[in-house]
Amino acid sequence: MGDQPTTLTRPGTLALALQFALGHGEALRYCLAGFLDEFYSDPNSVSRRARIEEAPAFLGDERQDAFIGAIGEHLCHRWDLGDPPAWTDDPRRFLRQPWFVGPERMKAFLLVESPSAFRRRFIFTEAEPLRRARMPKDGRWWAYETMRTGRVPDPEEIEPMEGVRSATPS
Repeated sequence: MGDQPTTLTRPGTLALALQFALGHGEALRYCLAGFLDEFYSDPNSVSRRARIEEAPAFLGDERQDAFIGAIGEHLCHRWDLGDPPAWTDDPRRFLRQPWFVGPERMKAFLLVESPSAFRRRFIFTEAEPLRRARMPKDGRWWAYETMRTGRVPDPEEIEPMEGVRSATPS
């Protein structure tokens, strides 16, 4: 721990998040959290797309490299940013064995709920695996939140996003 203060990192691109993790010794999860906060704070779909366009470096950890590929692909699908960048299809961004990101008792749930970008890489996780406090609360977010908690939003709580098709909760 030492006397050095913790620096909050907000990398503007996914590739930069990996550079911080590899080159500066920052914890990957904090770099990804900072990147996602920046991504979600950006209301423009063109600049959001630019944030994931550059291929991130490989970490050398099969699970983490696949997870990074899933993040890039999922953000494109989830926020209607067009086809995922070509780097997301690199075979090194896929697992050969399943990885369940959760306790053993949740396997059936994770199999069903995992978004396609994660599932096709054999990564099984919740329906909104990149949830952050800064994540826009669009119709899809509210649909998952309603399933998880039973809370139904008032119509004015649903945040419209530029270029995003909204799924309204029932």
